[in-house]
Amino acid sequence: MILGILILIGLVLLVFSFLLFKKQVIFLTLLADDSLANKQFLQVYSMIFLGLGITAFLLIPFADKEMTLYFLAVMMLASATFSYQFSKKIK
Repeated sequence: MILGILILIGLVLLVFSFLLFKKQVIFLTLLADDSLANKQFLQVYSMIFLGLGITAFLLIPFADKEMTLYFLAVMMLASATFSYQFSKKIK
């Protein structure tokens, strides 16, 4: 069960990271202005989610309940921070 959750989360994080980095037009249309600061904001969080996605796959051989819960807490904190900062930038 934990193995499946880590694989699913890792895939979702990697896809989201790709969308933030390569397909920024999707997110920039929601923002108030198409500035360099907004592009850098999306690139920074793309790298954070890429790191979390890779970490999810690196945790698979060591998949115990405690490490997975710590990882999920860090992932949810990063996601909440992104969502909060992104919502402040929306038109």
